[in-house]
Amino acid sequence: MSKSYVNNQQQKKKFAYKLIIFLIILAISFTFVLIKFAFSGTNKEVVNNPPKNEDVYTIAKQFVKQNVKTAGIVFPETGYQFDQKDSTYTIKSYLESKDQKGTKTVTSFMITLQFLGGDALNKNRWKMVSLIKE
Repeated sequence: MSKSYVNNQQQKKKFAYKLIIFLIILAISFTFVLIKFAFSGTNKEVVNNPPKNEDVYTIAKQFVKQNVKTAGIVFPETGYQFDQKDSTYTIKSYLESKDQKGTKTVTSFMITLQFLGGDALNKNRWKMVSLIKE
């Protein structure tokens, strides 16, 4: 009877050892899956933060440059007016340009842009609603 008791205890130890190894492997696997899942959510296209004033102004300058025919356009870095309503942004500012003779011209503009979501610095994530040049 003592041999069966010793054998029984050894079998229990082997089972416990195998169970511990299995649980450790399971915990490591779960950790890797959890880490992989966490990093899969960091997609650059999905940005929930609204754009900053500077970001909107940067995009507005790109749209204005596209619609102004003169070369040598210079935008002021400060002094623009900014307004936001939901996902629609309005920028009031001016641009300076020089024609072929070197004459400096100042043109005021007001541009309204709609943010479609995503990366605020990607021009494709914006839609120009209106552009008024004076």
